[in-house]
Amino acid sequence: MYQKRNNDLMNCLPSLRMEFRLLYVRAVEYAARLPYAKRLNRRMWTALAPRRGIGGMGTASRTHIQRANPLFGRAFLPVALSFVLTGCALLPAGRSAEISANEPTPTPIPTSVVPVKPTYSVKVGEIMRERTFSGRVAPVVEEALFFRSGGRIRNVYAKRNDLVTTGQIIADLEIDDLERELTSTQLTLERAQSRLYQAERNLEFQIRRAQISLDISMLHLRNLRTEQPDDNIAISIQSKQVELAEIALEQLSEGVDPLLVNDVARAHLQVEKLQSAIADATITAPFDGKLLSVSLTAGRPVNAFDSVVSIADIHDLEVKADLISDQMNELAEEMPVEVSLVGRPGEILTGIVRRLPYPFGSGGSGEVIDPDKSTRITIEQDAEEVGFELGDLVQVRVQLEQKDSVLWLPPQAIRVFDGRRFVVVQDGDIQRRVDVKVGIQTPDRIEIEEGLEEGQVVVGQ
Repeated sequence: MYQKRNNDLMNCLPSLRMEFRLLYVRAVEYAARLPYAKRLNRRMWTALAPRRGIGGMGTASRTHIQRANPLFGRAFLPVALSFVLTGCALLPAGRSAEISANEPTPTPIPTSVVPVKPTYSVKVGEIMRERTFSGRVAPVVEEALFFRSGGRIRNVYAKRNDLVTTGQIIADLEIDDLERELTSTQLTLERAQSRLYQAERNLEFQIRRAQISLDISMLHLRNLRTEQPDDNIAISIQSKQVELAEIALEQLSEGVDPLLVNDVARAHLQVEKLQSAIADATITAPFDGKLLSVSLTAGRPVNAFDSVVSIADIHDLEVKADLISDQMNELAEEMPVEVSLVGRPGEILTGIVRRLPYPFGSGGSGEVIDPDKSTRITIEQDAEEVGFELGDLVQVRVQLEQKDSVLWLPPQAIRVFDGRRFVVVQDGDIQRRVDVKVGIQTPDRIEIEEGLEEGQVVVGQ
């Protein structure tokens, strides 16, 4: 085919060359009208003069053509240029045939191999759905400590990881003025208490004397009535003496001066007020434990109620996990779990879910907001005895569902389209679609509740 096309082109080549030269002359004549092309025009006519009859065209012929149709060259200029390009493409016809003859034969594209889809057999066995998540060993009792008043830190008496006892001072603020005022108030209280005590002692003596005077007066009266029953005047006088002794005793029974009691009470309230202010500016350990964090530096200011110290009882440990809503929806309090250290996966401990945050469990309520949003898991064994330490990373596994002797297939055997679950069953040389109803779903097994029987072959995706 290529040889025939080349022969046809060779036959029409002479005529094409003549047409090309004529058009080229017209183009040159048109271009010669431009001022900057006069020199180029003379050179081109000189070069074309000896060419096959074109050189016979003299100046008169050229002038005649230009006068007859001055726009002829302009109209045919695009045509001449197109023929130039066409001629350039046609001239190397023999070379094109030679190149075509030397071109390599193209390699045919091989037919693609259709992959064979895997098949699966419906089996009977155990299927279990579980949830696995990470957590850390944390103390059951942990408390954040803070100052109840703001100020500048005076002293820090303990640091992180120190063991402290109940009532031990951890840090305090600059409370020198309060301490001096407390000392002065305590002295005032002691003085008021001393005055009150002295008044009470004096009153006690006075009551005793008044009682003795009353007893003596009553004895005199009884003696007069026995020995001088006819002396009415003496008996009447002595009766009045007894009455006066009774009045004096009754007056003393009212107690000491109330102002002395008020002085003691006022001084006592002032002491309690200053002691409370000092306690608000002091952090003490509420129980025996370990300081997990201490964010205090002497001389720096601190705001009231900012948590600056964390203390925990390291002898009572559990697992703390921060879970998302989807995970907590599947859990319930008192659910059994298995716990293992990440560094020692072979050692398994047992436990239960002790606490879930609100609203998934009993941690807090709608009215009381619990800032702790973590899930807490109690370990049944002693964590310290088995080598669990505070802060260790653990893996927690919770069994959610389990069934025995159920039909199952791997997930890649189940197909889903528009909410419909089905499988392609291989029945000899025939494949047919069968709708299925699934139950428990795990990463490697899916329970088949309806639609299939044991041993059936299913074509995978």
